[in-house]
Amino acid sequence: DQYYFDLTAYALWRTAADLIPNFVQRDKFAKDIGRGIYKESKQRGLLLEQLNQKEKDNREGAPNGSLTGTIPAVLEILDLFKSTQFCLNYRLGGDDSSRTGQSVFDELDDEDIQDGASVNCLISVYQPAMLGASLQITGEGSRFSPEFVGSTLSAMWEEAGITASFETYFVDQEYRPNPKDFFPDEQLLQFTLTRKK
Repeated sequence: DQYYFDLTAYALWRTAADLIPNFVQRDKFAKDIGRGIYKESKQRGLLLEQLNQKEKDNREGAPNGSLTGTIPAVLEILDLFKSTQFCLNYRLGGDDSSRTGQSVFDELDDEDIQDGASVNCLISVYQPAMLGASLQITGEGSRFSPEFVGSTLSAMWEEAGITASFETYFVDQEYRPNPKDFFPDEQLLQFTLTRKK
């Protein structure tokens, strides 16, 4: 039941926000949930796409990985959330159609990561199951809200030698002249990806 899940997520995160006042510890709490989802999904065979050999070599020898090698794993994680009806749909990449899906990263992004620069990536999650809880907690003035997709993707990138941080925004696809009539159906994740140090 989506509504029960949403309410439970709200209660869990609201309680955690009260018990974990330190922002660094809150970040660790959220990332640990993503790591747990990622690890459990791999163990249960829900995520079959392994990081390619280039990523494995980078983990074993070099301190960093490539972004292009992580695209299949990113898509598989997003497909998992969609197939389990956690969200209605998703979009990997922004409005530029040449930089979406399988083409979200290219060799220039890999070079930027290798050179120590950061690369940005947008992911839209449409009608996520915890949208109501996230909106409620955000409306209460807390930036610590339920979010599973971004933290799970962060765990995958961490395994690939890439540090991922992200901000969450809520988007209403329809223009409404009254700002109080805000009915978002999209959770926009803006990632900043850098080489793991």
